[in-house]
Amino acid sequence: MIDLTAWKRRIPAQAAGVDHADALLAAADLAEMEAIRTRQSANRHKAYASRRPTRYATAAYAALRHPHQDPRGMVSSWWTRGPRVLILAGPSRTGKTFAAYAIANAVHDAHLWVVARSAADLSAALKPQRTTLPDGRTITTNGEEMAYNNSINCDLLLLDDLGRERVTDWWLEQLQRIIDDRCGNMRRLIVTANANPNPAAVLAELASRYGDPLAERLLDGGGILGFDGPAVREVTTSW
Repeated sequence: MIDLTAWKRRIPAQAAGVDHADALLAAADLAEMEAIRTRQSANRHKAYASRRPTRYATAAYAALRHPHQDPRGMVSSWWTRGPRVLILAGPSRTGKTFAAYAIANAVHDAHLWVVARSAADLSAALKPQRTTLPDGRTITTNGEEMAYNNSINCDLLLLDDLGRERVTDWWLEQLQRIIDDRCGNMRRLIVTANANPNPAAVLAELASRYGDPLAERLLDGGGILGFDGPAVREVTTSW
């Protein structure tokens, strides 16, 4: 008769060893995922800082010196209590982009994911690219896939100078997809546009340029802040 006593004593120890190994592997997986998320976050912050125009690197709430740039704290408090979409509309040189970047910089400093692009720049990044091969064949590849994915997935998208880009059926389709996705997932959006600062006029201009569906979707859970103050850019008259 075979004595199995010794084996019975080993089984719990072996089982404990397996459990310990599984725990170590799980901990290693968690550490690896955390390292990936850390690198991802660092890359996103670096991309925002490198793409941001130098003149807006210091944009901040404290630098909104003109009353029309932050009426009743509507700009400086927008991220915490404002509507999902913020449209800053008005004539050029009234500080719309500076105010938008004041928000974007604050959200970026809070370690959230911010993507800021002009409408023309985003349109160019998304366009299909045609490449001629050495044998003469032409291939077409999708545009910058990351540009689209980043635009729909980031915590905050700043779309600057909407209305100054060339509007085509293709661009309308891309813009509609981005706006629809952000609206459907309740993600925040800031839009600046050179337009009449009157809210009704802004809606009419957007509808005229992009169609009623897109204009209505922009204002779904959104608000318009008109910039109708004096020009805030300084012009040098002597040197």
